[in-house]
Amino acid sequence: MNRRTLTTSVAALASAVALTGCGIGNAVVGVHDAPAERSNVAPLNVDGAENVASRVLDAAVAARAAKGAEAAKAQGAVLADAALAQAQAATKLGTVAASDPLQSKSDPQVVAVSQGSKWPRAMLVGTLDEASRTQTLHVLMSKAASDPFKVYASVPMLPGTSVPALGDLATGTPLVAPTDAAGAPLAPNQSLAAYAAALAYPKPVASKAVATKDAYATALRTSAAAQVKSLGKLATFTQAHTPNPKFTIAFRLADGGTVTFGQLARRDVIATSPAAKELVIPGTYSKLVGKTKAKKSLTITSLENVVMVVPAKGAATTVGADEQMVSATAE
Repeated sequence: MNRRTLTTSVAALASAVALTGCGIGNAVVGVHDAPAERSNVAPLNVDGAENVASRVLDAAVAARAAKGAEAAKAQGAVLADAALAQAQAATKLGTVAASDPLQSKSDPQVVAVSQGSKWPRAMLVGTLDEASRTQTLHVLMSKAASDPFKVYASVPMLPGTSVPALGDLATGTPLVAPTDAAGAPLAPNQSLAAYAAALAYPKPVASKAVATKDAYATALRTSAAAQVKSLGKLATFTQAHTPNPKFTIAFRLADGGTVTFGQLARRDVIATSPAAKELVIPGTYSKLVGKTKAKKSLTITSLENVVMVVPAKGAATTVGADEQMVSATAE
């Protein structure tokens, strides 16, 4: 067979999901006034938590809209961990994913506040985008008395999903260590690692403890299959997902399970076969790579923010996800 030039579109890889949806669901505890003093209480009452959430999320929206040096300063002041990594990637590329939740101000609803007066202190907050009817879950956290609350994660929920009850707002919801499996089949980091392994292509590692029928996993499989079909025998396609254990945050559910926030790094690699002379890089990526053709391969790196519900019994499920492209390289 003659060696041929491979021209293919890989634009779908950077936007596997534009499928976020509603809802936090009826199972989530509603907002109500705090009762009398208790021995185990949340460090913030409902009004105080809502005021903090409104202020921090408004500042986060402004920081996400900032440009250049101003963006770096503003984002670092109000964002951290997964949320900051996503914002920095979007600012560097000059593009914001359609699913990015911090694009417009909204009225926050406090879903849970961490238990006890010690640090770190955290709250789980829900917002609703009226135009798209998309619910987003945000984690706000303060790690020390001198540390202001910042947004650590903001993840749109997937269509048809909900978060189970977390307990009474006034009592507070315990934070769960990333390696703590007490009350659930998997520790938070274990659930993220199992989900990442199950998303791999072409050799996923299935686990009975983690379901992959959610809309995000389905979109990834559909995108990968379409990519492989378009490449034919001219190139191979592989996809790997790697969780960042430093960015894991989890709250204890009322049933003993967890709602876990995490971030995965995804690497999509298209490698030319002996049948192809070169890979013509689509314009979306050629600007990042700095050239229009690759002799051996094209690698695209993206950040994936996910929210998983790990029940006390049964398989863990993903209820929220979005992604942000970080970089593209070619050889």
